Amino acid sequence: MKKEIKDLLKIANPNELAWHKIIVSVFVGANELSVNNNLLIKSLLIKSNSHINDAISKLSNSFSFDDLIEAFEMLVPEADRVVNGAVYTPGYIKEFIVKNSLLKIKKNPEDILAVDIACGCGAFLYTIANEIHRSTKKSFSKIYKENLFGLDICKSSVLRAEILLSLLAIKFGEDERKFQFNIHCGNALSFNWFKNSVVLKNQGFDLVVGNPPYVRAKNIDSASKLLLPNWSVTSSGNPDLYIPFFEIGLHYLNDDGFLGYITVNSFFRSVNARELRAFFQKNEISLSIIDFGNERIFLGKSAYTCLFFATKKKSNFISYKKESKYSLLANKMIGFDKISYKSLNSKVGWLLSDKHVIENITKIERVGRSLGSLFNIKNGIATLSNHTYIFKPISESKFFFEIESKGKKFKIEKAICRNIIKPNILKSEDQIEDLMEKLIFPYQVDGATLKLIGEPFFKKNYPETYKYLSANKSHLAERDKGDGSYENWYAFGRTQALMDHGYKLLFPYMAKAPHFVFTEEQDLLIYCGYAIFSDSEKDLHILKKILKSKIFDYYMVNTSKPYSGGFYSYAKNYVKNFGICDLSAPEEKFLLSTNSAKKIDDFLNKKYSLNI
Repeated sequence: MKKEIKDLLKIANPNELAWHKIIVSVFVGANELSVNNNLLIKSLLIKSNSHINDAISKLSNSFSFDDLIEAFEMLVPEADRVVNGAVYTPGYIKEFIVKNSLLKIKKNPEDILAVDIACGCGAFLYTIANEIHRSTKKSFSKIYKENLFGLDICKSSVLRAEILLSLLAIKFGEDERKFQFNIHCGNALSFNWFKNSVVLKNQGFDLVVGNPPYVRAKNIDSASKLLLPNWSVTSSGNPDLYIPFFEIGLHYLNDDGFLGYITVNSFFRSVNARELRAFFQKNEISLSIIDFGNERIFLGKSAYTCLFFATKKKSNFISYKKESKYSLLANKMIGFDKISYKSLNSKVGWLLSDKHVIENITKIERVGRSLGSLFNIKNGIATLSNHTYIFKPISESKFFFEIESKGKKFKIEKAICRNIIKPNILKSEDQIEDLMEKLIFPYQVDGATLKLIGEPFFKKNYPETYKYLSANKSHLAERDKGDGSYENWYAFGRTQALMDHGYKLLFPYMAKAPHFVFTEEQDLLIYCGYAIFSDSEKDLHILKKILKSKIFDYYMVNTSKPYSGGFYSYAKNYVKNFGICDLSAPEEKFLLSTNSAKKIDDFLNKKYSLNI
């Protein structure tokens, strides 16, 4: 149905009212609804003499409420999705959250106050209304007036929520002239629900549900950024927008209430969620988490999610279970592992798993010393315009490399270039020569001092490179959205890693399995990846054997952030706490001389007292 609706919307006038009319008319026709009184829905019905009426009738065979909700979500512009985090939540997820939450509330369903503080087009509100009506036979008009509350930052979403709920009531024979809704347009970061006398008298809501907006820190609008400090959990790193919604939801939850979200699971370990984890632990919030791991719940989205349930009742543990969405669909009972708050480190990140995995990870992290304390782990350079500064020569002469850019050929002086490589695509030492690239390096390194080459000196001594960069000057000016403050227009976007030197193990940002590549080229720079540095070749060769083992792979799979396709993040924050076992001289000799992965794995299993 999604494709048919998209095609139909294309032939309509490109405005919101026209799109609403098409969607509502298709729904009313498909469901054979009779709308005689409701002013809102009547205003959106297309008259029979409309030039697109025939196209609508062809679609009016089957159009469910789920189709309606998905169609409304389609109308959200991509730019708004980035800023507001709007995303369609599958119906079975909404039903699971709402039904399981209502069961936990010790109050007659017809008397509860329920809210979604980022309601979008009202999908969760629809689910709550349906469930209250089903279990109590209370009229939808009374549910909307007495039980249901919503908030969204987008005025169009509020209107769509009212359309959705109006159609729901009409479907069940309640064709009232106008329904009284408690759905508001506002920013959840500043909206005060206690100004509502009903909410205040109830000391908050009995039920808070929803899908907090997942907006990355860099995409949060300026008004919301100013409001973030109002919430204590936003004081670590650059918080994504979903983070304060936990605190907001609990703030407006009454003492006997229940909160249920579907949200990203990155808050378990991410740096910018440190204060959120500390908030849960300090307040001993009772949490139950159903983690979907790296299973995708939202179609077309790479975010990985969990179901999150909370009450204000004190608890010294978290109830945790890793599950598949198919378990929810099959309605299977879910058994939780209890993980003590005392065993969790809010600063490092929460290790949430079953008891056996937690015991193994704890052993690994307590062996010897951590990788981060023994070795320097560094990120690559950041030019913010790699395709301008980094190249593969198409030919070379004694003093010049030749490159092609935008259909033109340029010469680059060899004397201003450095070797550079991309660890993200590197898997073995024999690939280094083929994957090596050249970097235009407009800097001078003198001992511990890094200095950008002055423009007159640059122009005089490297005229061909200066000419090439000048041809890209307007593009370089667009870095940092045009707001960059650089020493000069040809400087790199950042000066990180420009003086890194030494033997190193190269590894990617993310991988399905460990890839660590040794290089003895001490001046080799890197981009798009990481390197572990040491003055000792021997230490790095030993370390490589340990990090390519099943032990390290097991550690990453169970502690790192998952990505689609079976990839895991190898960011410094995820690898630095891996314990490096102490080794005797004979053990070092064994690792250096053995290439059998099985023998190395067996040896390390014993060293770490594991059975993996």
